[in-house]
Amino acid sequence: MKKGFTLIELLVVIAIISMLAGQIMPSLSSAREKGRQANCINNLHQIGISIEMYYQDYDDYPTWLSILVPSYLGTDKVFICLTDKYKGLTGHGNSAYPNSNDIPPSQIPGFSPPYPAEFAWRNPNVTACSYIYEFSPCPCEWFMLGYANGTYSDDDFHHADTNLNGVVSWKEAKMWQASNQGLSDNLPIVRCFWHAYNYGQKVLNLSYKDYHVFTSRMYWETTSD
Repeated sequence: MKKGFTLIELLVVIAIISMLAGQIMPSLSSAREKGRQANCINNLHQIGISIEMYYQDYDDYPTWLSILVPSYLGTDKVFICLTDKYKGLTGHGNSAYPNSNDIPPSQIPGFSPPYPAEFAWRNPNVTACSYIYEFSPCPCEWFMLGYANGTYSDDDFHHADTNLNGVVSWKEAKMWQASNQGLSDNLPIVRCFWHAYNYGQKVLNLSYKDYHVFTSRMYWETTSD
């Protein structure tokens, strides 16, 4: 005579399967995130190559990443981090620094007109970018605030303001860091925060100097690996 499972036996089997699934799922999630990080690193390498090609042609860095498309990058898909659940449509995700978002300013959360005129220099056909572009031509929020509260001196400001227009741009602020604070080796030109935001991982950074990718916490100046 055939004998089926009793309710108790069935519940025990379900409990065991649930315990095993609970152990396996975090590993699978971690493996998927590692894959997304690898894809992001590849994106940054491609962006670095295109920036260097642009630099060779113009002896300067691009005003925005978006202008690299299509002449230096055949697709804007490399601007999307797979860990970014918004797929680049809301920018790099740090609301404190809207001026370094390489997306249409109307898409930046919490950003309202009048927008900096420098946004007109970007490629309007590129509408998504997960990465922060630290050589943006827009006024640099952290430097201007630091100057206003006395963190940076008049000498710092005048040395950083290379075009003498009374405003320190993101690019000017970063180049000032490179020349005045001895941080040039790992000074980032492009950064991805999404792995840190969503999984507590480190930030991925593309160095402006030789375009190597390195990791850090949010404040790369003191926590670079």
